Amino acid sequence: MVRNRRSVFALATAVIALGCGLPAAASAQAVTEVLRDLIQTHPQILSKQKSVGSAVEGIGVARSGYYPSVTVTGDSGPEYVDSPTRRQTEGHRYYKGRETSGLTITQKIFDGFATDSGVEAAKYGRDMAAADLRLTRQSVILEGVLAYVDVLRQNRLIQLFRDSERKVLEQLNLEDERVQKGAGMANDVLAAKQRLQRVMTDRISTEGDFLTAVAKYSQVFGHAPDLARMSDPPVPADLIPPEMEEVIRTAQAENPQLEQVSKKIDKNAELRNAAEAGYYPALDLIGKANYENDKNATIGVRRDWSLLLTATWELFSGFSTNAAVAAASYDHAAAMDDRFHASRKLTESAKIYWHQLETARKKMALTEQEANLAEELWEGQKKRREAGKATAQDVLDDETKINDARVKYARAYYEVIQHSYELLFAMGRLEVDNVDRLPPAGGPVSDAPQSLSVPPLAAEPVVPTGAPEPMHDRVGRLLQDSSQQQPNTWYR
Repeated sequence: MVRNRRSVFALATAVIALGCGLPAAASAQAVTEVLRDLIQTHPQILSKQKSVGSAVEGIGVARSGYYPSVTVTGDSGPEYVDSPTRRQTEGHRYYKGRETSGLTITQKIFDGFATDSGVEAAKYGRDMAAADLRLTRQSVILEGVLAYVDVLRQNRLIQLFRDSERKVLEQLNLEDERVQKGAGMANDVLAAKQRLQRVMTDRISTEGDFLTAVAKYSQVFGHAPDLARMSDPPVPADLIPPEMEEVIRTAQAENPQLEQVSKKIDKNAELRNAAEAGYYPALDLIGKANYENDKNATIGVRRDWSLLLTATWELFSGFSTNAAVAAASYDHAAAMDDRFHASRKLTESAKIYWHQLETARKKMALTEQEANLAEELWEGQKKRREAGKATAQDVLDDETKINDARVKYARAYYEVIQHSYELLFAMGRLEVDNVDRLPPAGGPVSDAPQSLSVPPLAAEPVVPTGAPEPMHDRVGRLLQDSSQQQPNTWYR
């Protein structure tokens, strides 16, 4: 079994190596396309949609109290009567077939406002179910976006680590050649081997993270990712206010979780009113019509009808009404506490996501500066190499540092995307239609705060010549180049 697993892993590794050099043939697929399919098929969303339908029908159940109830009764069969009175008057027992039928119509006139409260409570229940559906839909969308982004992030990191591994291996070969010629030191070869092992460890670890990301994606979307068609999601910068205080106000006003607990307060208030209906009398208008033939030893047909206004008032119920009202009051107070807690947690989430987004943006700026410095050093080392003042190892060392900065930049780039959507979720604005209106990733973001903008990716990979190109273009070229390579398909 272990041998088979190793063989499969070796074959998978070979497929990765072969697949990375092939161009992608499929057309790009926007993230909104897979998200629309997701919200149409995800079982949690389908379940919540059915819950909304159930809550809507609950309003009809509550409204039935406004309408009259109609009851029809009837019986037919033999009847036997033997009593002292019968024997004294008739001299024999009674045994004969009987037929009866009756019609009763009852219309509630007043029930202590129980029906009114029940209808309002059912409406609030429908609103709660609708808010729960929105919350579930946005949670699923966020889960889908994070899974989508994680697959792209791990795939690109694999490409970067492979590039770094190739450069370190080239450096190792150069050192080995120098030792073979007697111009190098064995310690330099060992140092290069150690560096190669470290880079290989990073690559293998990232490949494991990639498999984990694929498993998460498959769970969320119900199928494996099609990396050949995946593209970076747009950054929702124009949907995020420029100030944190405005973000918090938007979250307090639009987040469906807060709306759900607010509706729960209103619903529990109506349920308390319904419980208080036990303190009031009940008035009903009851109409009855009966037909009896040979019933209760009475020979012949008897017909009667009545239209009565009846009043019922329970003067003592064993304190059950008091207990019901008290329980409903506790539920109402508990719902208010739940809303207060949900408001605080929502504010906390909005602040956390905001600070995480700002941190990711600053990391992007710092990694850009780091890569610029590394590239300047690399250019300087190349000139020193041409002048005979530096070795090829020195040049490769500085080039490896550039690749390390690219890895940091790629991580920060996807963190900006991730935290942007998390912040949008906290605000209650994470809907597919909102995302669909965003500019594509890599294009200009109109009216976006500078702190939330992401440098565009280069459209075509460019081979550096002479003077260093700007970091935005260089790192963007690298990311775009890795995305244009044939994606890994060995996980399917």
